[in-house]
Amino acid sequence: MKTQFTAIMFVLLTACNFSANENNGNKDDADKDQVIVNVETSKAYSGKSIATFKSTAVLEADRAATVTTKSAGVILDILVEEGELVTKDQVLLVLESDEQQLSLKSAAANYEKSLNNFQRAEQLVAKGLVNKEQLDNLKFDTKALKAILDQAEMNLSFTQVKAPFSGIITRRHVKIGNLIQNATAVFEVIDFNSLQAKIDVPEHQLGIMNSGLQVNFKFDALAGMTVNGQVIRVSPVIDSATGTFQVTVSVDNSDNMLIPGLFAMAEIVFDQRNDVVLVDKDAIIREDELSYVYVLQDSTEVIKVAVTLGYEMLDSYEIVSGLMVGQEVVTTGKNNLTPDVKVNVVNYDESI
Repeated sequence: MKTQFTAIMFVLLTACNFSANENNGNKDDADKDQVIVNVETSKAYSGKSIATFKSTAVLEADRAATVTTKSAGVILDILVEEGELVTKDQVLLVLESDEQQLSLKSAAANYEKSLNNFQRAEQLVAKGLVNKEQLDNLKFDTKALKAILDQAEMNLSFTQVKAPFSGIITRRHVKIGNLIQNATAVFEVIDFNSLQAKIDVPEHQLGIMNSGLQVNFKFDALAGMTVNGQVIRVSPVIDSATGTFQVTVSVDNSDNMLIPGLFAMAEIVFDQRNDVVLVDKDAIIREDELSYVYVLQDSTEVIKVAVTLGYEMLDSYEIVSGLMVGQEVVTTGKNNLTPDVKVNVVNYDESI
């Protein structure tokens, strides 16, 4: 009886050991088959989202003029040169003026004589020595001679060519001693503080463009430098040939770093929202019309979450719904993920 009991116990122990060994073997195989994917992550954060329209533009001056003469004559003196800053009404060039001065002296003498006769006649009218008709004739003659005097003074002033506005002389067309005619181009002057950019915008953007919008400019010639501007005019008509309308932007050139003709990348900021959820652009997965991110649940697991995107910035997206500030999302390695895999976070340490 004892021998039989011992045999039964041996069989039971053997069966238990076999079962335990079988379970351990299955666990080792499961661990061996578990996929672990290395990923990099970043956290969703709070910030400002900006909606922009990007285009190209070429700077041009709003105040740029060809200065011409209003009188004929020989050039006696040139008072400015190319590259010089001039102010409004500054004398740039002087023409000979002998004829104009003589005409002015003659007109002044005739006017003074007529004025004296008129004033004497006014005194004699009270004494009855001059009638009212004679006085009126003298009055009209004096006014006519005053007009001739004013014309002579203006003709003399035309022998000095003046700047139409403050700016920089960019070109000189004539030399001292040249005999020039009326309406001859003598200088080019540009106001570098009146720089503008004209941007062609597609017609579907008409509703969001208005005066006062901020514009950021970047120039190939000024690497790393951003220049501010502002929309000052929006054209009320659309070009039917191109389907665009024109937006005029003033450019801040207070540092005198810009010149007409520079090529620029323009970014018109038409909307801004503060304290929104932002996420790294690399975290977004697009599938048809939907967008997703992989959210880190703990140190080794992720879950796929649908998100609604807002404005797109250079390196980030605004998240309208689906994600909260502080949640960690996968940015690198997301294309190798499925919800049942394990992850190993290997974020790059920028401090190294």
